[in-house]
Amino acid sequence: MDRFNIIFLFSFLYFSFIATCLFLYFNTMDTSSCPDYSEYAKVFHKPGSGGLLDLPFQRPVEACRKFTSSVIESVISNITSKISNLDLARLFTNTFPNTLDTTIGSTACMSSLATDCHPLSYIITGDINAMWIRDSANQILPYIDYIQHDPQLKRLFLGTIYMQAHFFTIDPYANAFKEPKNIEALSKSHVIGKRSVDLMDGVFERKYEIDSFASFMGLSYQYWVASGDDSFVQSSVWIDAVDTILSTIRKQQDPTFNITSGEVLDTDYLFSQQADRPTETQFLNGRGQAVKHTGMVKSLFRPSDDATVFPFFIPGNAMLSVELGHLSLLLERSSGGKKMASEAAAISKEIKDGIYKYGLTNHPTYGKIFAYEVDGYGSALIMDDANIPSLLSLSLLGFLPQNDTIYQNTRKLVLSSDNPYYFSGPRGSGIGGPHVGLGYAWPMSQIVRILTSDQDEEIKQALNIIMSSTDKTGLIHESVNVYPSQNTDQSYTRSWFSWANGLFGQAVLKIMEERPHLLISPH
Repeated sequence: MDRFNIIFLFSFLYFSFIATCLFLYFNTMDTSSCPDYSEYAKVFHKPGSGGLLDLPFQRPVEACRKFTSSVIESVISNITSKISNLDLARLFTNTFPNTLDTTIGSTACMSSLATDCHPLSYIITGDINAMWIRDSANQILPYIDYIQHDPQLKRLFLGTIYMQAHFFTIDPYANAFKEPKNIEALSKSHVIGKRSVDLMDGVFERKYEIDSFASFMGLSYQYWVASGDDSFVQSSVWIDAVDTILSTIRKQQDPTFNITSGEVLDTDYLFSQQADRPTETQFLNGRGQAVKHTGMVKSLFRPSDDATVFPFFIPGNAMLSVELGHLSLLLERSSGGKKMASEAAAISKEIKDGIYKYGLTNHPTYGKIFAYEVDGYGSALIMDDANIPSLLSLSLLGFLPQNDTIYQNTRKLVLSSDNPYYFSGPRGSGIGGPHVGLGYAWPMSQIVRILTSDQDEEIKQALNIIMSSTDKTGLIHESVNVYPSQNTDQSYTRSWFSWANGLFGQAVLKIMEERPHLLISPH
């Protein structure tokens, strides 16, 4: 080994050691004196941005941040130095690192030098102390492009993939999970015993949502593409999770009735409970409305955690079709199993064919559009919900091109009053949904509007709506009351919603890359 290589090797090991020490310091220090971020996020913290809105600085003090990355800090500094609008720059500063600052819970085996265990990352959704499969995947994806430059950030992604895989072996029908009692021991065991569905030890909420499957597969695929690391594919934990998912999907493609005899088929998932809101339980004693065989997959709950009206949830099936295709490619390229890869590809096609055969409807104003939910018998629900996957996000999900005619027809409808959950008032506009109620628009829908647009004026309009939606807190909320005369004591819901904050950061980065003239004033 020549002198240059020796120096390089020692330099690499030295800086890796320093990075590991800093990570361990910030993640093991006592944070008991740190304020509850749900309350912290509601209060103005100086200095103000100096813009027209004078938005506050809402990042926790450094000692209270849950995860630190010098690479992400550099991105924040670089981007904000270029943004001419002071309020927009401050909003990006607050929102882009929000997941790392506030939601990284317990972690295990995060040292990049460790070889006796696999990493685990438990990520809370924000003001709810539980880990959602869907949310946690989306919360960390804004940082995917930087994992090759930060070993600890890369381990955080891998730890999230392994954590989600473990959860699927507990219960594939659950959408959210509690923190493991001994995460360090779990990281070294490489296996967690399969439990009876009746016990559900460790489950926080058991709402079956197909976007949970899609989010796990999508995170695994994007991590692989960004890092080139396919080590997780060789893990029995990950393979068992994928096998469980594919098996569950096949079961949930079944119709309600036997095609030959007409008898009611058995189902291994029911969700029924006493509730004062119909969105918190399901039809027909918990099995959901009857469906025909279509090739699509039933989902009894939406990404809002609200019950579906018709079990074939079109945006969720579209996302599932895309991510099953990605899974097939990942398995093929990494020698993860030809049979499993072939199965994933076959289901992906069945779902897509089913969407185009049963999920389209002719609207008297907009022409051919995608329905939000269908049953295969001809019933269709025409609406959209702000939560991703949504009809508005179909091109963002990669299901079809942004200029697709049916997508554009659908996009026009869902961003208009012909969508019953599109709200517009003096305090803003956007798509909402039944989860929060009438009159509450979700800024997330305006973010998706940006991410699915190629029109400068539309993007600028959406940015202005989002900046005005923070209620002077400098953070993206779950929803905003667009009618100030109604329920003025609740102008927004959730002061702390990590997913939406990170998604806004993604949108700003996309604009800076593709349309920098919208953010940078000409000299």
